[in-house]
Amino acid sequence: MSAFDWMDEALCAQTDPALFHPDRDGSYSTAAKVCGSCPVREQCAQHAERLEGGVSRALRHGLWAGHTPNARAKQAAAELAEDQETDVRDSLIRRLHQRGGMTIAQIGAEVGCTARTVHRVLTRRAAA
Repeated sequence: MSAFDWMDEALCAQTDPALFHPDRDGSYSTAAKVCGSCPVREQCAQHAERLEGGVSRALRHGLWAGHTPNARAKQAAAELAEDQETDVRDSLIRRLHQRGGMTIAQIGAEVGCTARTVHRVLTRRAAA
């Protein structure tokens, strides 16, 4: 079994590929309709993310899983920002814990998260 077997069920594989890669002034509307009823849309979205990773909008092409290059670039940027916010939060949790004098609940209140999140961050750090 191949990691690409899902592509056999992709509706785009049964239509004109040019629909998914229109000219500069072209529209994705017809392709979006095809994607809208595709049974492997989730696998397609995951595949596009693996292919594009964190590349800029300029390097993203075509409609994948019903999402334009702009939409995929915005989603990737939002996910990156969320990851960075989480890293900052986790760092602050560790610093407050190392400083001492605060309970898990107090650290959570200070950082704006639950005591469970504080415990998870501290436990993950200790296990690493």
